[in-house]
Amino acid sequence: MRTDPEAAADLTAAAVAGLLANGAESERIAERAAQVAGGAGGTATVTLGWSESSVTTTVPGHPPVERRFSAAPSVVGMNRVVGIDHAVNDFSGGRKTVRESLAAIDTARRQPLANVWLFAAACAVGACALAVIFGIDHWQGLLAIAVSAGLGAFVRRGIGRLGGSNFWQAGVAAFLAGLIGALAVDLDVSSPLRLIAVCPCMVLVPGPHLLNGAFDLAAGRIPLGLARLTFATVTLVAIAAGLLLGLAAGGATLVLDPAGREIPIALDALAGGVVAVCYGVFYSAPLRILIWPFLVGAGVHALRWVAIYHWHVESWVGAGLACLVAGFVLVPVSRRLQLPFSAIGFASVVSLMPGLLVFRTLAALSMLQDATGAQATELVQSAVDNANVAALTVMAMAIGFIVPTACYGLVQRLRTGTPVSW
Repeated sequence: MRTDPEAAADLTAAAVAGLLANGAESERIAERAAQVAGGAGGTATVTLGWSESSVTTTVPGHPPVERRFSAAPSVVGMNRVVGIDHAVNDFSGGRKTVRESLAAIDTARRQPLANVWLFAAACAVGACALAVIFGIDHWQGLLAIAVSAGLGAFVRRGIGRLGGSNFWQAGVAAFLAGLIGALAVDLDVSSPLRLIAVCPCMVLVPGPHLLNGAFDLAAGRIPLGLARLTFATVTLVAIAAGLLLGLAAGGATLVLDPAGREIPIALDALAGGVVAVCYGVFYSAPLRILIWPFLVGAGVHALRWVAIYHWHVESWVGAGLACLVAGFVLVPVSRRLQLPFSAIGFASVVSLMPGLLVFRTLAALSMLQDATGAQATELVQSAVDNANVAALTVMAMAIGFIVPTACYGLVQRLRTGTPVSW
């Protein structure tokens, strides 16, 4: 159907702004913009940025109409993304007018994020499941982790309501986790792994921003990709700083190279599935779709366990392999069922993000000022090794998702006869 070019531009810009501001992947945003413009009988060109973005809508017989807007992608709200998707589908399918679609998009953008009690429960359960994956061996530690992560969730929401930035929210929650972890050390209920301090911080790691940033770089959206990665990096630094300050305030430190623990594959898989569901709650994804992250998250955690302990590959290779399998399973699922890939794909594997390695890297660097001789050399080596593995892990995970996405796109183009560009 034909629509007034100005109205089509307003609707396209509203959809793009809503999707960008709530963590949708850039490729999905461009597809939705084309879908809205196509429903109006035209085409759309999208330029995405962190501080400013633009959409140019062209309807045959009329001059192009450009809309500029600001929508920083600092929030992950998959319930809002799903609502906007429904509005776009209704408009392109002729079931709603422009005015009705604009109202639906506005309603979707104002949906609340996950209820604070549900959010806190997911933080507590997710942090405990991560502790199981890392090999915690006593219930007192799990209880302390649950309390720490739950309190951190309330602190984050409270700071957010007062206008505090994402960095303050993550940093203060991590500081609280560090204090509780230091108390656990004093009470002799903490192992050298420091899981009581670390696991509540692991649920703060901005996995979607890291992966979306890597996707943007791979697609040539350099400014937006760098902005996403910078936001994620500063968030990680805030988390690590809060954790280390909290530990130091309680007279404890982060052990840089503790002995790891192996757990049974069934327990690892189950905990991986539970963590995936909890991350879906963090992203405010509709609860009905979280069966996909649970099943795939459990499956790829089991695959990574086999790869590391039986095939003897490096941990970052195992993470990349897990993402590769998750991508080949969930990219077609997300497209066919019209589900945001960020909600089911990222949630399934984001627990593999190397947050702990980043924390240990910064901990080693913080200890350098008082170190000399052989100790300084060991600290530098530890920092470099952990940072290297962390970077390789993020790179491998991004490639693991990029390959299935590219393959799916190629197959679709060949099916529809669309020219393939390399």
